[in-house]
Amino acid sequence: MKISIVTPHFNGFQGIKRAHSCLLNQSSKDWEWIIVDDFSEPLVKAELKEYFGQYADSNIKLIYNDKKTTASICRNIGIDHASNNHLIFLDSDDIISEDFVSNRDIGSEDFVVFKNFHLLDEHGNSKPAPSVDSNYLDHFLRAKFIWQTSTILWNKKFLISIGKFNASLKRLQDVELSIRALMLSTNYKVIDNKVDFFYCVSPIDVKKRPVDIICGAVDYLIRYMHEHYQLDKRQRALVTGYYFLCVRYFNRSDNKADIAHVQHSLGLFYKNKYISYLSYLRAFLFLKFRQYNFISSDLFIKLNRYFYK
Repeated sequence: MKISIVTPHFNGFQGIKRAHSCLLNQSSKDWEWIIVDDFSEPLVKAELKEYFGQYADSNIKLIYNDKKTTASICRNIGIDHASNNHLIFLDSDDIISEDFVSNRDIGSEDFVVFKNFHLLDEHGNSKPAPSVDSNYLDHFLRAKFIWQTSTILWNKKFLISIGKFNASLKRLQDVELSIRALMLSTNYKVIDNKVDFFYCVSPIDVKKRPVDIICGAVDYLIRYMHEHYQLDKRQRALVTGYYFLCVRYFNRSDNKADIAHVQHSLGLFYKNKYISYLSYLRAFLFLKFRQYNFISSDLFIKLNRYFYK
């Protein structure tokens, strides 16, 4: 079985070279690689063209966007250009072992999750990612992200049938797609596997991921779930985990004015009936206590984690 590997790229030439090295070392050659360049700087695009000009490899497709978009749009473009019915999304800063492709030569479910992978921090230290054996949808509804984009082997037809990546989301696109897939599929598999994927993570940085962007993504996501998902009362109660995500970013911010974004998100949770009025009032008071330094940063996080995570 041949698979298509889709990589969005923006000004990350060194990562592309590292990913290419991983693919060249694969024990199986049953792959094609689709790189969608998201309007990188001219010098970077020139480096890409020169580098891949050395390789007469029909398995590699380079697609250049004519304007800056998002990783989700790039992935959707990659889906449309994929020659095979089995797809994987691989970011250029992640690492795969030599048996990554061969390990995915399995059946044709809607999607298959290879749940065991390792996390690499900015110092190159590796540790196992959190893993669970059941209640996968519940975990994603709680904002507990138990697998990562590249751990999923997709059936292209199924992925297209459920609408591909939601390009309107600026963050949490892979999370929303996993929720949608879990809700709509009756034929998926989550397997225990040998670790062959290493996901590079970095600490929360509100300069790269500002509070307004995170809260905006959460706002869109909870409105979308309210309008399009048929969640029961128990499931709706889980979604406050996304409010806690907003709180975490606010707590890392040096700008107290960011509280306005979190308050707006909190209001949407109440308006869309994910939380009760009492729960809304409690969270609002926690925010005010933190705004005026009546409670410490640590206590603020502990209280919100207890009630909303």
